Amino acid sequence: MIRRLLALWLLLIVPAMPALAAGHGDLVSLYQQFRRDIAFTSTAHVPDHSPAAMAKREAAARSALAALEAMDDQAWPVAERVDWMIALGEIRSVLFQHRHLRQWQRDPSWWATLDIGWAPKADTAWTPPKLPLASKAARVDLAGRLASVPAVLDAARTTLTDMKGDLITLGLAHHRIEARLYARMAADLARSDPALARSANRAAAASRAFGDWLETMHSRVSASAGIGKPAMNWYLAHVLYFPWDMDQMELLGEREWQRSMSFLKMEEHEHQGQPMIAPVTTLADFERIRREADEDILAYIKAKDLMTLPGWLTVPPPEGPYVMPQNQDPAAGGPFDAPIRRNFFREAEDRDPRSLRAHNLPGHIFDAAWLKRDSRPIRGQPRVGYIDSQRLEGWAFYLEEMMLQAGWLDQRPKAREIHYILQANRAARLTPELKAQTGEWSFDTALASLANRTPYWMEKTDDTALYDMTLYLRQPGLGLNYYFGKLQLEQLLAEMGHREGKTFNLGRFHDRFIASGIIPIALTRWELTGDDSEVKRFRAAPPMP
Repeated sequence: MIRRLLALWLLLIVPAMPALAAGHGDLVSLYQQFRRDIAFTSTAHVPDHSPAAMAKREAAARSALAALEAMDDQAWPVAERVDWMIALGEIRSVLFQHRHLRQWQRDPSWWATLDIGWAPKADTAWTPPKLPLASKAARVDLAGRLASVPAVLDAARTTLTDMKGDLITLGLAHHRIEARLYARMAADLARSDPALARSANRAAAASRAFGDWLETMHSRVSASAGIGKPAMNWYLAHVLYFPWDMDQMELLGEREWQRSMSFLKMEEHEHQGQPMIAPVTTLADFERIRREADEDILAYIKAKDLMTLPGWLTVPPPEGPYVMPQNQDPAAGGPFDAPIRRNFFREAEDRDPRSLRAHNLPGHIFDAAWLKRDSRPIRGQPRVGYIDSQRLEGWAFYLEEMMLQAGWLDQRPKAREIHYILQANRAARLTPELKAQTGEWSFDTALASLANRTPYWMEKTDDTALYDMTLYLRQPGLGLNYYFGKLQLEQLLAEMGHREGKTFNLGRFHDRFIASGIIPIALTRWELTGDDSEVKRFRAAPPMP
């Protein structure tokens, strides 16, 4: 009681620290310094995730947060205040990472030595080079990276002090694939460079030994890797800037699954008797139908004035099917090697790639090129902590349905069915991700639910199912970002459309949305509508659980 009275007395007699007069230039300086201070460090390709290094990184984020909150931005233009909120979200994401995610302590897949898939990992992970090597410099680089593998995995053993069973299972599969990739690299190098081959074999042995160690640790830890409901709700509101909590998301997600399944069944009824499109069986045919889809979508967008397409957005060169980590396993075979083993997205894309090309060409490919051209000091940067995923995936997923509603698939009834199969799959991911993070479902239960509620082409062993649920368990929110980013975008479209009435122009709306940048959609909404009601709630965060 005495302490509480003393604290109250201090609040009464000690004035609050006044906000500092500052401008946008000060914000930019603070933001750029923050980005430098929280960058992970490494020596000879071995990441430094020691307690001292992590404490220093967390302290830098806390210092940046204090400096940011001391700025008085109330009189700034909305666009500059949006930048303030971007910085706030990124700083909070780092602090959340240190409090709850701590991948370097909890997640063996964080200690990937090879970059074989988009997911959280140490930034020392590297992409296997194409052999034979093109230069002496490439040989020196590969030699250094191969030599680092045993040291990286030794550091992992020391640092992984709070592992979870589900994450060990996933990490074990990942490191077994890495071991096989190093073994194949050694075999490929054996004749041309015996010294590098020996280094690759040592890397393979270190990866196998690390996997063996993970197996011994599995029974010693709890299984669930979920971060819990209070932490997840805080993260959704105060880092990702979503207006919905987990319970609301589960309800909305079920409604979206029901809507997608209903429309799929309506499409199937309308076109009953027509056979589903047969999948292509050669790489040449795959590239042909993808190129046709890309040419078609760019022409359709221009003809319908759906958005402004800059001259630099053209049909990309052939790139083959999307390769997931499991597909890079030497034991998996090539994408068209007999017998062809298609994952869920291959089943869709090998039949008609149009919905997925809507997702990728005016979606991800456009966004990546746009970001490179965005010279704004804060908005032109990739976001820390994957908080740009909501905007990136929400926009890309929105484009799939927008193009369908715009009539692009009217003459392709089976492509419309494929669209709704894809849409139902994205909705089927939502409840499993939410339940896995609360700890109500194990990874295996979540995986089974996703497979069972995807209408076609998916089993529990499907590469897409495994990759998606692995990613969403390891980085909370990434699966939610597709659907709930899309819903935020539709919320904004509805508001702007209602406000502008008959003068509303869809192409102009898309251009304005894009121009806002690769930022959380709630901030674009504030900028375009002037409505800061959501932002006030996001900004006034309670203490992190």
